[in-house]
Amino acid sequence: MSLGLVLSIMIGPVFFLLLNTSIKKGFKPAAYLAAGVALSDAMFIGLSYFGSSMVGSFNQYNTKIGWIGGLLLIVFGMIALFKKTSALPAEIKLPDDSKTLLIDTAKGFALNSLNPFVLVFWIGVITALNARQVASKSNLLLFFSAVLITVFSTDLLKAFLATRLKKIMTISVLTWLNR
Repeated sequence: MSLGLVLSIMIGPVFFLLLNTSIKKGFKPAAYLAAGVALSDAMFIGLSYFGSSMVGSFNQYNTKIGWIGGLLLIVFGMIALFKKTSALPAEIKLPDDSKTLLIDTAKGFALNSLNPFVLVFWIGVITALNARQVASKSNLLLFFSAVLITVFSTDLLKAFLATRLKKIMTISVLTWLNR
């Protein structure tokens, strides 16, 4: 759940799209958008897990693989720590081209899937977990389910509170939240 909470406060394109959708179209379309993001994360978790099974079979490299996965997570965190936010949610203008909730879901899925750092992040997490060899398949399923449920729940909360968040969002607040 703690990893899910960390992911949920990351400020990026999905955050702004979620806020913008909620403010302009309401909670329900934003909830479907959040579902699309969760589906995309689940897809990347699956790809990372099954892709790492080949890497995990090389037991003599577990320490090196663990270091690489840990390094990827540290780099990802450092980028998030020093990245400055440059746009406010109100400044981002999005066309309202979605006619159905399915399109809102597809938007969330596509936006999250097109971000290469999402795949790099999940590969880093899976690699670090596999190198430690402490988790069974059922524990991994529970872990990733908790992460996805936490991120999805907080995305729903952000969508619900979007009109209030809009009033307090400044560049410095967004930068502080990201760090």
